[in-house]
Order: sequence, then structure tokens, then C-alpha cells
Amino acid sequence: MTGSEMKLVSFMQGSNKRFVIPVYQRNYDWKTENCKQLYDDLIKVIRNERKSHFFGSIVSVYNPVGANDEFLVIDGQQRLTTVSLLMLAMYNTMEQKIVVPKRALLSEQIFAEYLVDKYQDEDTRIKLKPVTND
Repeated sequence: MTGSEMKLVSFMQGSNKRFVIPVYQRNYDWKTENCKQLYDDLIKVIRNERKSHFFGSIVSVYNPVGANDEFLVIDGQQRLTTVSLLMLAMYNTMEQKIVVPKRALLSEQIFAEYLVDKYQDEDTRIKLKPVTND
């Protein structure tokens, strides 16, 4: 097995990617304090104008079966799910005009690159496939 370093947004980017949480992984159970820590870290990166920050590892295995680039998430599913939920919240606040981004198409980019594949059927378009109980 070979590991490599990659920015989280690069790892998540691409409408053709799918992230599958295997059934043997624990359910999503991050509490408010876990989400707040990740959010606070993001704020520090922005305020301190840092180019990057280590948020933790995500371990995945590429699954070559299927039409999409599918990755089984072995570790880091809590972080990946939380970042996906954060991106969904960002998309929704922009779509509802609660937040107006400097770049006009930012909400569309978030939606198309990080959340869904709009060209797929309804049941296969979401990029993050959680465990059934999530």
C-alpha cells in the first residue's frame, strides 16, 4: 500500500468521484464540539492567511469497479462527512442569498465539484455514500 499527501479539496474534487463508507465503519457520531474544533481550525487558517493546515488523515482504497472513481473510506469518515456537510451548508446559504460570495458561480462550483454529479440518476448522484444508519 502506498500513501500520498494531498489537499482535502483536491481529494474531494471531481463530480465523477464517489466516497463510500463501508458498512463495517462506525456511524457518524461527531458531536458539536468535534465539528466546532474543525470549524475553528478552518477559521484560523483563513485569518492567519496560511496556505495549508493538517486536519488529519483520510485513508481510502480505490475501488476500480463501476463507472465512477469510487473510494472506500477506511479512516477519516467523520472528517470527510463533516466537511461535506459544511460544504452543503455553504452551498445552501449562498443559494438562499444569506451569504453572497465574491465569485458569482461559487455555489454552483461547490455543488457540482464536491457534492453531487448532476448528470447521474437521483439515487447515484450524491458523492458521499454514508452507512445506512447515517
